[in-house]
Amino acid sequence: MRLKPHVSSLAVLTAMLATAMPATAQQTVLDVLRISAAGLTPFEEKEIGRSYTVIDGKAIQLAGTPYVADVLRQVPGFAVSRTGSFGGKTQIRVRGAEGNHVLVLIDGVPVAETSDGEFDFGRLQVANIERIEVLRGPQSAFWGSNAMAGVINIVTTSGGDAGLHGSVAGELGSDGTKMTSGSLAYGQDNFNASGSVTVRHTNGFNIAPVGDELDGATHIDANARFRAEITPQLSVDGTIRYGKLYGETDGTDALSIATDTPDTTKANELFGALGLGWVSEDTLWFQNARVSGGTVDRDSEGVGWKNVTTGDRYKVSYQVGRHFYTPDFLDAKHTVTLGYDLVHETFQQLVTPLERRTRTSNSLVGEYRGTYLDQVYLTAALRHDFNDTFADATTYSLSGAWQIPDTGTKLHASLGTGSTNPTFYEQFGNVPGFFTPNPSLTPETSLGWDIGVQQSLLDGVVLLDATYFNQTLENAISGNAKTVKNNVGISTRQGVELSASVNISSGLTAGITYTYLDARTPTGDTEIRRPQHSGSINLAYRLEEIPLTLHGEVVLVGEALDSVFLPPTYSASTVTLPAYAVVNGGLNYQVSEQVEVYGRVHNLFDAKYQEVYGYNTQGRTFYAGARAKF
Repeated sequence: MRLKPHVSSLAVLTAMLATAMPATAQQTVLDVLRISAAGLTPFEEKEIGRSYTVIDGKAIQLAGTPYVADVLRQVPGFAVSRTGSFGGKTQIRVRGAEGNHVLVLIDGVPVAETSDGEFDFGRLQVANIERIEVLRGPQSAFWGSNAMAGVINIVTTSGGDAGLHGSVAGELGSDGTKMTSGSLAYGQDNFNASGSVTVRHTNGFNIAPVGDELDGATHIDANARFRAEITPQLSVDGTIRYGKLYGETDGTDALSIATDTPDTTKANELFGALGLGWVSEDTLWFQNARVSGGTVDRDSEGVGWKNVTTGDRYKVSYQVGRHFYTPDFLDAKHTVTLGYDLVHETFQQLVTPLERRTRTSNSLVGEYRGTYLDQVYLTAALRHDFNDTFADATTYSLSGAWQIPDTGTKLHASLGTGSTNPTFYEQFGNVPGFFTPNPSLTPETSLGWDIGVQQSLLDGVVLLDATYFNQTLENAISGNAKTVKNNVGISTRQGVELSASVNISSGLTAGITYTYLDARTPTGDTEIRRPQHSGSINLAYRLEEIPLTLHGEVVLVGEALDSVFLPPTYSASTVTLPAYAVVNGGLNYQVSEQVEVYGRVHNLFDAKYQEVYGYNTQGRTFYAGARAKF
């Protein structure tokens, strides 16, 4: 089990609960975890002053959650909105920000669509994941545009242990659900590689309130990665990912309520990267170079309409850095890194003949990291983006953490700015007679900070977390269904993230979390699809006599507002989405060291609720499956 808790970490609590494994003592010695999304180069988790969460892949596998969006429902400060079935548009909002204000990476490669600058989690299932890294708060100084509210980095499984090994799995469930997957991995002293393929199909359920048409989905996810040490100082690594989605959706009526129509969405994506790393013989100097690229094609079609978009993104990055040691001054270690990024993006809307749009940015970035007396950790970063189609942007980040000796107390704080570029669709997209783009849009900007404390009690048996966060947004891009503009004024987001976990015994663990969010528009109105109150309760119990683990969770979401665009002006009105609670549970039985069988139930009490106004959500469902490894 490898798991790292931090401030207000619901997802980490989930991992702790779901990975309740046999133990001979209350505490488990954990490997040092290095978080690759935390800066220009990987951080050890103790060095990070920003609020973060790491979800272990073993925990994800044990819980059996099929889609990454459902894993992220349990991360503090996150709000998930899915338009009905599993092929529907799925947005994740972090601390009250918009869906395109969080940067999504898979193995370090940006995977958002260039059309809207946003990653649609409706096309991503859980497949071959080693861990998920989440950083909350502005991260643009490290990652540039779209990292305004945070970063989600999904890390796929590496080669791992020496030799050849693999796994196969299958699952059947309600709504005609079928899943098959397989993976292979190989490792040796200086080389490792892994790959997997997962296919899932469901007949779905009717997402429209009236009618009986089922809205199903088929997902295919395939990925591979490798790393090779050419010499003790020089290494090369690469990754490639292919994803395919076919989803059945519905149109909406004049009140924004889903109605049974034969709408479909198809998406194909291909991403890859190749990197080269070098470290000097004395390990003081290091260099990293990486080239990545990807393309997403989306085809959406309904009665009397069709929209096809395609977009590419290519990125070239280079960093050079050096470690310094000052043992006579606070026994300190310092790391200075300088970097350069080149990003080139394209977009084309194929049904309405438009020229191929492009934009390019060149970025310079510097980062300082310092460790003092092995208890104080400071980080500072500064970035300048040279944009060719709108104003340049300068962003910064400051953070610190203090592990107070012999107390179990860790204090942390961060301050930073962020930016998000206008999307291609907002600038150049076109639906004749309906939507008109605005090429004069300027980037959105923000300032955010947080401060928190983590307290460990009884040698780590009890862990308490608390974080307060505050972020403002200027030049927010919004409008009605016909066009968009930059808003005048400042939007505000603030809140508190609280959590507690208790390892009651070697076999029983429990956790609870609560998030309060107040997200306001410049006029003081509450932002839509941001519940003010949310939380989760988790339990897991491992029976020592028989290799059986029981686990369950309750996801709690308070009231939220949503928009309705009414004709003839299509100006937004608001409706209230009622509060709800969803109870999930399951069991995992270890038949042998190689074979495990499991079962789970989603929405045990068949709660009726909506995440997006006018769209049904799934009722009570059951699943059973088996996994074997070799």
